Formats: sequence, C-alpha cells, structure tokens
Amino acid sequence: DGLKIVELATWAVVPSACEVFGDWGADVIKIEHPEGGDPTRGWAGPGWLPASAPAGVGWLADNRSKRSIVLDLTLEEGRRIAYRLIETADVFASNLQEPSLLRVKMDYDTVRQVNARIIYAHLTGYGRHGPKQEKPGFDYSAFWASSGIMSLVGERGGPPAFQRPAMGDHMTSGYMMAGILAALRARDRDGVGQRVDISLMGTGLWIDSWQTQATLLTGEDAQQVSQKEMPNPMFNIYRARDGRWFIFVMLFPDRFWPAFCRALDITHLQEDPRFATSEARAENRRELIGIIEGVITTRTSDEWVPVFDRHDLVWAYVHTVKSALEDPQTEANRFVVEMEHPELGRMKALNSPVSFGGMPAAPDMPPPLLGQHTEEVLLSLGYGWEEIGGFKDRGVIL
Repeated sequence: DGLKIVELATWAVVPSACEVFGDWGADVIKIEHPEGGDPTRGWAGPGWLPASAPAGVGWLADNRSKRSIVLDLTLEEGRRIAYRLIETADVFASNLQEPSLLRVKMDYDTVRQVNARIIYAHLTGYGRHGPKQEKPGFDYSAFWASSGIMSLVGERGGPPAFQRPAMGDHMTSGYMMAGILAALRARDRDGVGQRVDISLMGTGLWIDSWQTQATLLTGEDAQQVSQKEMPNPMFNIYRARDGRWFIFVMLFPDRFWPAFCRALDITHLQEDPRFATSEARAENRRELIGIIEGVITTRTSDEWVPVFDRHDLVWAYVHTVKSALEDPQTEANRFVVEMEHPELGRMKALNSPVSFGGMPAAPDMPPPLLGQHTEEVLLSLGYGWEEIGGFKDRGVIL
C-alpha cells in the first residue's frame, strides 16, 4: 500500500510482475495504446491452449489488480499526461525496446528528468549490450532456446521439446520484482532512484545454473537424458496400469533401496549383486528400470498410492494441468481465487505465489477493460471534464 507503479508493457514478464505488486496492494496503472492495447487481449494461443479457450487468456492471467489508461504516446499531449503520472510514481516498468522508448520519449534519461527518485525497471530479451541488444525476445526464443534449456528437455535422441506459453516469462518476473524491491530499499536509504535491468536470456542461464555451472567447470556440454537410462532408477518416471504417470525422487538411493524393494515386492533383488549398490544399479540401470516398469504396470495409480506412502517413498503424480487444479492441495492453500469480471462474470484465476501471515493479500480486482480507468486516473491527476473531452476529440485517449 502506498506504492505507485506506471506500467508501459505488453505480453507477460512485466505485466505479471506488476500484477503481483497489485495483488499486494500497490496502485498499478497500465498505459495501453489506443489501437487494441496489450496484444495479449486478443491472443488465442493456437496449438498451445485448449480449442475452447477464449481469446485473451494471457491477458486474464497477467493483468488483474491494475487500472488501464489509454494514451497515445506518439502525441505530445499523451506524453505530458504520462509524465504527470510518472511525477508521483515510485516505479516505471517497461519491456518496450530501447528504440521504441526513445521514439515516445519514455527512455530512462528522459523519465529520470521527470522524477529523479523513480525506479526504472526494464526488460530486454538478450540484455542491454552486445550484438543482440535490440533483437526482439520472447520466452521461447530468448529464455528457452538461447539459454540452452530447450536443448535439454525431451527424450534423448529426440528433438528439443517445446514448453508452454509464458513459463519463462513468469520465472523472469519474480527476479524483476526482486530487483525492483532491492532498488526501492536502496532509495529508502539513499533517496536516489536507479535503473533496474533484467533479460530473458540472462534469467534462463541463471534458472539452469546447475547445468551451466557444470559446463563452466568442465567445458563439457550438457545433454538430454533418457527415461530408460537414468543412473538412479529411483529418480525416474513410471506409468501405472491406468496410464497415469508419477515420478520417484529418491536422491539418496542406498537409503531408500530396501524400502523401495519392499514396496514393489522385489525384495529378492535387494542383495542381488547387479543392484545391491548405487554403482551397480547405475551400471545395470536399463535392466533394473525394465523390471520396475513391469512391476508398476501391474497396478493402477490409486492402488499404488497407499503402498508408496506406507513405505515412505518420495513420489508425486505427474499431474495434468486439470488434475493439478483439482488436487486438494490447490483448494487448501488457496492457489486459486475467484473474482467478478465485468464481461465474464464470476471467474477463477491463479493466486499470487507468495502469502503473508501478518497481512494476507486477497486479489479481487479483475483484469480491466481497455481504457476502463482512463477518466478516473485523469480526474485524479487534476484534469477537468472539459480537458478530458478535448483529449478524446484529438485522439489522445479513447
């Protein structure tokens, strides 16, 4: 409460970061272009989302808890209104490319002349320097592909696997929030604003840091792995008779091996020289994985659950998105919230991933219609109805 953010951004990273700030009580004002606003309002996700999903799923996911104001920043009057907003703001957040920001005079040097205490948070695809500094970057290209992550996902020998929309974006948004909060803390101490930069490629390299650190130390490239050749067969995925997948995550194999053998009723293998030690199981992993697969397929997932739990195995379902949302954990921890949308009526949405014991947040402000709060914001800035009507006539606002 008391934090004011001006957002000039599209797609996912910056909007989702600002959404969470809004969930936590910040006043987030999103500037949108008169011709359609943020393109996620109409993006249908062909091939990625269910065929019945309405256009604008990405918009609904990343833009609640904020107000929408439409301004044409190519016009001087539009920029003057934006500057008046920025004068009293704490944060300006954008993912427009540098040439676009310069064109509409929303670059850092200009904005800090308007407000020297501003925290100017900027996202790029590949960083502010180097040959790709002005190259457009989406999470598929800059985060997944350019960081090396995409080359590691999928079965060994197969093509790199596609990820789902905005996964890299949402991981990056958390680090953007952290940078903004650190800069605000420094401003509270020193009274000075500053620029905060983050990139999709840099965050992707950081997210995959265990792999990248190994390559930095050895010079050897990381490779895809195969389910059939996991060195620790108790850290692997298996499919039950009903077709449901689950994963074992027993990272201390010698500790879990006896209980694992009892759970699967393969105690005759516990002292088998081929499998008695971690080294032996790794050497004979294809054979052991085949045995485990054969046993797991004899029962349904519901039949296996009490067995796994009784023997204290570490496991989890490989949920589908739908089954994850239906998991009792989701309701118990309020991972999903409901709010009233002016067009869709009562709608469900994902809650922010952080909860506070002392000051619980309850997002209840739905994603705004395009320009829904333009007049409200202008009135709060001191403009009168006659001025607002003139702005409309001249195409500055809708």
